Amino acid sequence: MARYLLKFSKKGGIRFISHLDMLRVFQRAFRRAGIDISYSNGYNPHPRIGFAMPLSLGFESEAEYLEFRTDTDYGIQQIGDMLNEKMPPGIEAISCRRIDNAGKKTAAAVLARASYTALYRGEDGSMRAEVTDAIVPFLAQEHIVSVKYSKKKKKDVESDIRPNIYSLSSVSEKRLLFSMMLGAGNSGSLNPEIMMKELCRFCEVEYRDYEWLYTRTEMFFLDGKGRPRPLDEFGGSLRSNI
Repeated sequence: MARYLLKFSKKGGIRFISHLDMLRVFQRAFRRAGIDISYSNGYNPHPRIGFAMPLSLGFESEAEYLEFRTDTDYGIQQIGDMLNEKMPPGIEAISCRRIDNAGKKTAAAVLARASYTALYRGEDGSMRAEVTDAIVPFLAQEHIVSVKYSKKKKKDVESDIRPNIYSLSSVSEKRLLFSMMLGAGNSGSLNPEIMMKELCRFCEVEYRDYEWLYTRTEMFFLDGKGRPRPLDEFGGSLRSNI
């Protein structure tokens, strides 16, 4: 049995298909490519594949990760080529690497941060100056409280999102484009849309969902010194990481 970590992109119209549908896309692609995916044991076996972190509906991504196991040993370049031949437009395998088959850590388990861009596609007007000028005082706040309706608790729930904001900056003079690094994974996760809504609320600018395009640009784990490293450097166990 071999264990792999696949990095792929998701762009264009296919960004509107759900996480569950993405899982079905890959299951079909593996089957059509003739890649011998391993299955779990038990009464109801299922393919041993899993995403590092679901991508929000409508988001594009330059760095999604899929971990999977096969019963046949394949070359890493071979897997990417085989999958790309069977993938629908908008999904492209970027790289694939072997990871420690005996390692108990998964990519999803070690995920700690993710980087994104947020592109404003409406009319800038005075919004550019108002929002960009608000970044420094916005991040200077000790607490940034966001209110979100909880389906489980059936009420509005407050949460402090400041601990999960690691960086935020405006990165383009020609268009309103923001870059950010946020918490991700089991230790604490923040959706960039929530953060941008709070930034707009802070500077009293109206936020309209359809005017923004979000792209996940990378995912990270923390190395032994607590430094963020791209997830495609994850070796499958703490001892095997680059």
